[in-house]
Amino acid sequence: MIMRGQYVVTQASKGESGILRDGAIHIVGDCIHEVGSFEQMRRRYPREKVLGNGKQLLMPGLVDAHTHGAGLSFVQRGVEYDYLEKALLDFECTMSLSPSVNSQLNAVRHLRNGCTTLHQNNWTMPLYEKEVEDSEAMIAGYQKAGVRLAFSPGTRNQNILAYEDEGFFQTLPDTLQKRTAYLLNFDKKAAVQYYLDCFEELYCRCNGKTVRILYGPNWVQGSTDDFLQSVAEGAQKHGNLPIHLHTLQTPVQKAYGVRKYGKSLVGHLEDLGLVRDNLVLGHAVYLNEGDIELLGAAKASVTHHPSCNLATRNGIAPVYHMVRHGVNVCMGIDEKGINDDEDMFMEMRMCYFLHRIPSHDLYTPALDAYTVLQMATENAARVTGYSGEIGALVPGMQADAILVDLDEILHAPWTDPNAKLGNLILHRALGRHVNTVVVAGNLIMQNRKFLTIDVEALYQEAVEEASRGRTQEQEVYRQLLQDIKPYYVDWYNKWLQGQKIEPFYPMNSSI
Repeated sequence: MIMRGQYVVTQASKGESGILRDGAIHIVGDCIHEVGSFEQMRRRYPREKVLGNGKQLLMPGLVDAHTHGAGLSFVQRGVEYDYLEKALLDFECTMSLSPSVNSQLNAVRHLRNGCTTLHQNNWTMPLYEKEVEDSEAMIAGYQKAGVRLAFSPGTRNQNILAYEDEGFFQTLPDTLQKRTAYLLNFDKKAAVQYYLDCFEELYCRCNGKTVRILYGPNWVQGSTDDFLQSVAEGAQKHGNLPIHLHTLQTPVQKAYGVRKYGKSLVGHLEDLGLVRDNLVLGHAVYLNEGDIELLGAAKASVTHHPSCNLATRNGIAPVYHMVRHGVNVCMGIDEKGINDDEDMFMEMRMCYFLHRIPSHDLYTPALDAYTVLQMATENAARVTGYSGEIGALVPGMQADAILVDLDEILHAPWTDPNAKLGNLILHRALGRHVNTVVVAGNLIMQNRKFLTIDVEALYQEAVEEASRGRTQEQEVYRQLLQDIKPYYVDWYNKWLQGQKIEPFYPMNSSI
């Protein structure tokens, strides 16, 4: 099979020099065999099927390095975003879909917008008895749709009720203490062993060519030290697997590190020996300068979610400074994108625009378009367990590629032929411009039509499941969380009083 494009982005890291005009890739099996001009490729392989009309953009499939697998967004499920610590109480008890339907919907949302790979960090309570069963059903759903997958089972083994949960528990009235005691009184060591056993079972059964099983304890503050160290040992045993950890997403989490350890949570991870090249921090909004230097020296990674960080009122991560210090920054939508539709082009645009003001010094350059494109391709390939396999269109790599219609991007009605293609993509491209998607050499979508699954039938199945609403168990839990919310907000609000803030980015001043 041959895929052709008026323009071909072979490697974002090469900038303009990585672009071919009237180029093509030749795909054999699941790999890219050759890259070059379409004219030469057509003469060399005259019998091969050709995808593309010669007026499109051919580029590597995009990679969502951090999501949680929502087939229906939280907005669709009736949740209003707020500060993360408050919103978590609402996220926990929305209606749910079956694992297979949920993952198929999530795959469709990604694939139709050009994401050929996604990483789902799963989120379950400790000792959840259906951990492996549900995970396998999710993975099967993704495989049915045809998306490339990284999957990290995730849980917490402390601070389920709240950060510093024992102290918080004492602030609750007796009636709420009786209703919440079970969230504190569980075997934390057994939860660690159960997680490790489930991971091994999933790794043995599911890890393969288009599915990578990774480690993903949900939070630093939700993990005991022995849990984190056991995960680090397991990651090394399996060849330095990525470890995904939500870290310093909010000012409350920053305050937790200072209260608990007398330092940043990244500093605590360094004490435990986890700050290595396989560490992947989710969000990392509240890093300090020392944290960034540590992460850069270790060649660690951060998944950046600009829209989510704004929606959940976290703030703006210091991405410009991370990039300057050598941190491997990747794009992730975290199922809270700016247009609520898993559109990685829009998420890249958010990143591109948001980090243009690291300084008021007019000599300071902004992040360039190709750096941001690299975050959603080559950089993200590394943290999803596919380093050197996806993220670029070069011989020997997996054939994950998309064709993007250029009519609105270039030809409506005219664009300067000397304009940089990277800038045009970041300013003008949208997920709905994606025409064709190929994953591992398999044609998944053509002319915006899915060839792997019946999307309308899937939607109908989702509607039927969603219409059933919450279970009785979910309703009881929802009411409990709403009842503790006032105490929860008061508990955290006291932590933030007197915090010193000196932003990385100079913005407007009240003076």
